[in-house]
Amino acid sequence: MTITVSNDWGKDIPGPSPAPVLGWLPALLRFAFQPLGTLENLRKQYGDMIRLGIGKYPAVIVFDPDYNRQILRDPGSFYAYDIDLVPVDFPKDSAVRRVTTGMPLMNGPRHDDHRAALLPYFHRKFVTRYHDACVEMTERKIASWKPGDVIDMRSEMERLAMWLGTAPVLGLDPEKEGEAIGMQLERTMKAMFNPFALLFPYDIPGLPFHTLIRNAEEMERVVRGVIARKKEEGLTGNDILSIMIQMHEEDPERMSETELIGHTTTMFRGGYNPNGMALYWTIFLLSQHPQALNNVMDELHRAMGDDTPTPESVEKLPYLEGALRECMRLFPAGTWTGRLAMRDFEMNGHPLPKGTWIVMSPYVTHRIPEVFPEPYKFMPERWLSIHPSSYEFMPFSAGPRYCIGTSLAMLQLKIALAILLRRYSFTLEPGAKVECAGLNSIRPKNRLPMIVDRVDAQRPVTPFAGNIHKIVQFA
Repeated sequence: MTITVSNDWGKDIPGPSPAPVLGWLPALLRFAFQPLGTLENLRKQYGDMIRLGIGKYPAVIVFDPDYNRQILRDPGSFYAYDIDLVPVDFPKDSAVRRVTTGMPLMNGPRHDDHRAALLPYFHRKFVTRYHDACVEMTERKIASWKPGDVIDMRSEMERLAMWLGTAPVLGLDPEKEGEAIGMQLERTMKAMFNPFALLFPYDIPGLPFHTLIRNAEEMERVVRGVIARKKEEGLTGNDILSIMIQMHEEDPERMSETELIGHTTTMFRGGYNPNGMALYWTIFLLSQHPQALNNVMDELHRAMGDDTPTPESVEKLPYLEGALRECMRLFPAGTWTGRLAMRDFEMNGHPLPKGTWIVMSPYVTHRIPEVFPEPYKFMPERWLSIHPSSYEFMPFSAGPRYCIGTSLAMLQLKIALAILLRRYSFTLEPGAKVECAGLNSIRPKNRLPMIVDRVDAQRPVTPFAGNIHKIVQFA
């Protein structure tokens, strides 16, 4: 998509200037390697609305919830990033296009129609049918753990999240297929978010862009194989993929084969990727905050005693849900997101042209002290009394494009944590260094080593080093 924009725009909006000769390249590289610090420093220096330029496109970064509301509640005027809006020319027949043609990367009436068709299958009453599968997957995944084991909590929770997403989305057994599909998808997305793949988009062996193209082709081959086999076996399951295959077969014009492939990959990863992050960071944060952990344990005992979590009991866990929300506030699955203006518009009295990129940051918005006092502290109890709008607290986006998988995600997370925390205690391994990295998410740069012990064992708070202290204020 080509949009011509005049250079005479937004001159009264504060913001940094491009570097001599190199233009915006140094700023883009700084953002690519230090996105969180860059965003926070920009707000401290320039305020809640900042003027930038990205290549030939104008851009603004906004942090105030009112700006988020203006953009996110009007998806017809502000398009989500799709493959055609990324400033890289992927080949028209590229597998990258097909595996990313999912709902989060669709716009306009096509998006609205697909969302309306699939939304009923993500309703809270519908997703409770996956409750037993979530319990079974969690129990199976942790059955081999023993007191004294040192596990990489990041790796274990990412795999558990893949297991939890396999049954409802793909209708497959996680050990046999689900985890392997998830790992291939992770390789593809890792290549997609490699900044050098986008800076040097040449399909030449040895370059990251070439790796991205090949990984996407393999991902497409795997998904096509799963779809073909499900058709052969009969579409008798209540998993989302079976439902979408039936939609495609009933009306191929409404949901094309390309869209079926794209929905499959984006929905599967859109579930397990943020869920894995929420699980390992929540467990880590609770291990560093003994009183919060005690509050969670007391609540679990009151709600379910020694019983397996039920659909009813997981709805009686406000403090655990507060711990999850507080984790998502501090570690949002997407630290920044963006939209492209499809018309001229005005923001805070400033006229802005069609073609403007608008970047929003849940990470920064979640740390506005007027909304969240003491924003760098982990305080689950705050959620017992506050009710921020979805434009102030944005782990699942906001507006008409609010994530349709929210109810399923919260069900999976509460079930998994209820089982994990009542079965074992977890302590950070002494000497661990918790370094965080990521272009659009906050992940441990290396391992997150934690010691597994009996649930009634002592839980010492382990001192640790690392740049996570810039993200969360620990006692």
